[in-house]
Amino acid sequence: MEIGLPAAIVIAGFTFAAAATLLLLSWFQRRDLEALGVWGFAFAVGAIAVALVAARGHIPDVLSIIFANTLLALAYGMMWSGARLFEGRQAFVVESMLGALVWLIAMLIPSLYGWPEARASIMATIGISYTLLTAWELWRARADKLHSRWPAIALLLMHAAALPTRIPLVGELAGTRPTHTGLIVFVLLESILLAVAGAYLFGSLVRERIAALYEHAASIDPLTGVANRRAFLHQGARLVQRAATEGRRVSLLLFDLDRFKSINDEYGHAAGDSVLRSFCAVATSQLRPGDLFARIGGEEFACLLVDVGAKDARIIAERVRFAFEAEVQQGSEKGFGATVSAGLAVSAAEYSDLPSLLISADRALYLAKKAGRNRVAEEEPGRAGAADADIKSA
Repeated sequence: MEIGLPAAIVIAGFTFAAAATLLLLSWFQRRDLEALGVWGFAFAVGAIAVALVAARGHIPDVLSIIFANTLLALAYGMMWSGARLFEGRQAFVVESMLGALVWLIAMLIPSLYGWPEARASIMATIGISYTLLTAWELWRARADKLHSRWPAIALLLMHAAALPTRIPLVGELAGTRPTHTGLIVFVLLESILLAVAGAYLFGSLVRERIAALYEHAASIDPLTGVANRRAFLHQGARLVQRAATEGRRVSLLLFDLDRFKSINDEYGHAAGDSVLRSFCAVATSQLRPGDLFARIGGEEFACLLVDVGAKDARIIAERVRFAFEAEVQQGSEKGFGATVSAGLAVSAAEYSDLPSLLISADRALYLAKKAGRNRVAEEEPGRAGAADADIKSA
């Protein structure tokens, strides 16, 4: 059975309408997801445009040609705007409407309006331009590693490559040329794929982004903005295991703010919160970008240093300690007398996983506290049992 272009356009229109419905229903449930709404309206506008094109010969040409393609150009522009909003960028409203404006201006030229191939070429150029811009927006934000990102980019590139195949079909609606059955089937299938896969992938991108945001929020300490205990134990265990497998050295620093309870009691919890935030700002400024730093308790912090031995780890800990003491003396926390002690542990045969490193660093931290606070200590070889006895008797 042969399929004509009008029937193919009707089928494509229904598919775009279904895709728009799915996206808009999802958006109605989460109105804060602007990109989802813009993409939904883009598909809806596209469906209306396709319906008007399918009605050519039954409605005035001003509707089936000029107005229909104006809507189609706007739909492509909205698709680009949705991608920009999804990536947290400002939507370029004027630029999104520029394609429609170019089309309307071109239709004021009689020689272009009366030349079907020229009209089709103009619309193909507009569609390709916006489709490539949409793919570009998704590609340049690829660092967040959303799984649906690359299939979405591939779909957009495929659509851009397929758009010129519509140009030879411009005479089909008027019936002035023989039917290009194979090409019509290809265009129909590509349009259905764009609608179905596009709606799925755009929706999937939004769902993955929401999941990533929730996961990030669940791993961050809300007061200080650094990783929390859950994230440290999860990521730290993998880091230590990987380092052990690869034969790389790992050092663990355990920081504890000295007399923090006294600061809270004397100056209030707001002052204590300020001290915590100041320490995190100082510590992260002294660490490498890839170092895992987290708040694992009330005033206790941990830092994993991969490829760092005991000597360098102590230097880093001392640098943090001195910098924090200087910050407290100069900042709004002046007079609080806040200092920090640190315990140092280095991976070895008996400390080859994160729990054992934490135990060793905690023993070293106890030694630093016992020696007078505001210092860095490392557990001495053979002192594990003695340290445990000291802790129990303290």
